[in-house]
Amino acid sequence: MKHASLRIAGILVFFIFCIPALLLSEEKPITPKHEFPPVMELSLTEAIHLALRQNRTIESAYLSRIMEKFQLAQEMNRFSPNLDISPQASTATTGTATDYNSDTQDSSRSRTDNAELSLISTVSQKIPTGGEIIFAWENGYQTSYNKTDSSSGETQTGLSQWSVGFRQPLLKDGGIDYNMAPLRRAAMQEENNIRSLRDTLINTISGVIQDYRTLLSLYQDMEVQNDALDKAKKQLDLTRTMIETGRRAPNEILQSEANLSRQELAFEEAKAQMDNAHLALLQRLEISGNTKLVPTEKIIYKPVHPVFEECLALALERDNSYLSALTSLEMAKIELSDAKNQRLWNLDLEGGYKDGWNHRKNDPSYSQEDWWLGLNLKIPLPVYGDKKYTREMPLLSARIQLRKANMQLLTTRQSLENNIRNAVRQVDSSLRRVELASKTRQFSEENFRISELQFKLGKISNTDFIQEQDKLRDDKLAEIRAIMTYQNTLTSLDAMIATTLDTWDIEFITERADLEAEYLGGKTWMLQ
Repeated sequence: MKHASLRIAGILVFFIFCIPALLLSEEKPITPKHEFPPVMELSLTEAIHLALRQNRTIESAYLSRIMEKFQLAQEMNRFSPNLDISPQASTATTGTATDYNSDTQDSSRSRTDNAELSLISTVSQKIPTGGEIIFAWENGYQTSYNKTDSSSGETQTGLSQWSVGFRQPLLKDGGIDYNMAPLRRAAMQEENNIRSLRDTLINTISGVIQDYRTLLSLYQDMEVQNDALDKAKKQLDLTRTMIETGRRAPNEILQSEANLSRQELAFEEAKAQMDNAHLALLQRLEISGNTKLVPTEKIIYKPVHPVFEECLALALERDNSYLSALTSLEMAKIELSDAKNQRLWNLDLEGGYKDGWNHRKNDPSYSQEDWWLGLNLKIPLPVYGDKKYTREMPLLSARIQLRKANMQLLTTRQSLENNIRNAVRQVDSSLRRVELASKTRQFSEENFRISELQFKLGKISNTDFIQEQDKLRDDKLAEIRAIMTYQNTLTSLDAMIATTLDTWDIEFITERADLEAEYLGGKTWMLQ
């Protein structure tokens, strides 16, 4: 019974204390934002906009933008006034008891009650030269009540004083360039962050485009394979009829049946590939697997002849890797300047003024003024040992990082130029392959019509006619794949020169106001 009672008590404690805490800490589950029909006809443009509306990768990037903007605002407020109000209150009671080992003295006891209340307001202002001005206003009140066996007394004290002080570094930590460097770094980092967000959108759009075209290509493959399967069935029926009329040898039926089996196998393989592509696009669009997507785009192409010089100029203006390398070079120059500043002597100009009023009950009140002004010099002279290495390390590191940043910029530009040249060459090459594949398919269609007529007239063998069927099927598939490859090379070039959003007429929004309001509430002003 004792153990059962303990178990029941433990269960009650769990429900009383743990369950409410779990309910309070439970976050709202993430549920799909849209319900989709069982069959959805989808154009490429619709697929792109659907991905932009509900893609979790994009939403995560915009959530990261909130923290990036918050950190930027913190840096940009470096030279804004800081107001700090610190109210304090305290109370304490102390007592003593003394016992004397003497016939002439009795035991004595005392008790003291102390209470203190103060309010300190401070306003500080940093200035771009590295100086800082501080204004402080302090108001306090203290009361003390003391009681002994023979007497009691109360002391009340009031204090009000204000002060203003300043400190201006003249060498180390001083200067506009050194103190404005964090703002320049923050601004450059913000540009990197915005470009990273843009690249996230571009990568998402490019992925949707390629997955959509893969599915569209395989849908067309299915139609081609189905048409080849129908031709194989008709050829089998025609062969059977010609054998019955004595116009074909009986063993040719085996060739027709084998051809039909091959076409059925090719059709099933194409169907399996299409199912995989369908699943990939569903996952890319974050849609339930119960929905069937039917691409409605037509496989057509428009000849485009990109110019290398124009593409390279756009890439140099927009490519994130190249612009980030430029930013790294500028930051390395700032770090070198900062390292040189930190090797200077400490020479500070300091001054201030304080005025205060003090009042104590039953005692005269008084006020007191103080002012000061002076220079503070500190000269670091580490000759040898750990401090010497510590002093030399930042400057050495900054110089090396600047050299590395220069080399990285050259490497990035060369790589970008080679990639653009190769991408332009691939576009031209894939366009030529499309034109050749289209001509080959046209010739195959004409040859097939002639071969079909010759087969009916008995002028060519069953094997030759089956070969013409296979050529027509393969040439149709080759043309479809050549067009898709050409379009994908254009998409890759678009992403490389960061013009994807322009191509698809998509407005680039650098922040999401709805997410900022959700996570900051009424404090969105802190992001400004």
